[in-house]
Amino acid sequence: MNCNKLSEKNIFVIPVGEYWGIDNNRICMIYAPLSGHISLGSLAMIEKLNVCAEGNCFDMETLSALSAFQAKGEVPVHYLPESPHELYQIDILVNYTCNFKCVYCYSAAGRSSKQIEFENIKAVIDYLFCSGKKQTNPYIINFSGGGEPLLSFGLIKQTLEYIEQVNANRNYIYNIGLVTNGSLITPEIIDYLKGKKVDMAVSFEILERLQNKERGCYDKVAANIDMMLEKGFSFGVRTTFTPESVNCMCEMVEELSERFPRLKKVVYDTVLSPDLFPTPESLKEYYDIFVEEYYKAKELGMKKGITVESIAVETLSMVRDRTCEGKIVLTPMGTISSCARISSPRERLYDDYIYGEINNKRLVFDDEKFNDIMTHNNIYTQPMCIECFAKWNCGGGCRLFHDSFSPDFEEVRCEFVRKGLKRQIFNVLSSNFWKSSNTDLKEFISNKIANGEV
Repeated sequence: MNCNKLSEKNIFVIPVGEYWGIDNNRICMIYAPLSGHISLGSLAMIEKLNVCAEGNCFDMETLSALSAFQAKGEVPVHYLPESPHELYQIDILVNYTCNFKCVYCYSAAGRSSKQIEFENIKAVIDYLFCSGKKQTNPYIINFSGGGEPLLSFGLIKQTLEYIEQVNANRNYIYNIGLVTNGSLITPEIIDYLKGKKVDMAVSFEILERLQNKERGCYDKVAANIDMMLEKGFSFGVRTTFTPESVNCMCEMVEELSERFPRLKKVVYDTVLSPDLFPTPESLKEYYDIFVEEYYKAKELGMKKGITVESIAVETLSMVRDRTCEGKIVLTPMGTISSCARISSPRERLYDDYIYGEINNKRLVFDDEKFNDIMTHNNIYTQPMCIECFAKWNCGGGCRLFHDSFSPDFEEVRCEFVRKGLKRQIFNVLSSNFWKSSNTDLKEFISNKIANGEV
């Protein structure tokens, strides 16, 4: 089925006949990411839309349908920033030290005793709050990355108090986040972070055998989670799956329900570690299992009152022309990286990702380098994105993936994104159909097929 003219207008045809065991092209979803419009369509309808897209149709009903697919949607589109001064996401990496040795650690090569100088943090805060900078989005300031942030909790406190000081009469809007391995949390730290309204994410593998094997300190982290729940501190749990653990998603939901019954949400994430995937086939097997097990765990979670999410699989709400909108990542070296996973001169890709530094207590950006980073991979520069229905949700793929894996892994990643998005789109269609008709969509179409109406 040739739908080039539709895809040129960012209207994509996704065959789903396989869901009913018939020819895949016999039933299709029509998806327009920029308008947020989704519907099922027959071959005849799609052919009419494509003719209209070519400018050769004067059927008012079809023209109206085409206009609806092209209309501006409610989901905001995040476009490439033209300058680092447009960025509003800031990661502060306070050290290169960690008390864990995770099997999939992305920053292990950069380990050292180096801790960031507060003067460098101060320069970033002054740039955000004291330079007369016009705010177009709330600032998202995260402590994460190169090491375990709570090993430098004194610096975190100093930073939070400085932000409050400089913003006292300026009224900039900001949110603070912190990512931790959970082992160093104390009641005093939680009381402080709660008072400062800091959003915390704990990286935790939930099952004792996996936590101890892949990260460590299960008893300590579990006890700290219990303590935070007892205190009523709001936090999130993020679990990263390796090939060994990817079959354990439902087991983890069961464990949350029994061991941590007050924990009502978990985020499941894929691992980015070339060492774990020697061949494209091994990565494909992992991704295929991830999608299938994720949706099983999500359904089980609904039954048990636990929200299971994954931005790796469910990308429908993200509409962008580049996977990462861009960040100001302050490294312990006082340099500015475009990615929180690349922060140390000891790392192979360090020079490729650095586009600025703190110089004389000011942020100095290399605009040419920044533009090169932003245009290095996006939906306009990646050949596989040209007619892909997932491109606006994928954004061309994570640059670090591209730089970490050889090109023969690329199609595997693309297929994973398409598979997850296709399933999510169909689930949205099914949910909307149920709400409007109180009828199961699959059963409804099955009856149509049986009656020869499709």
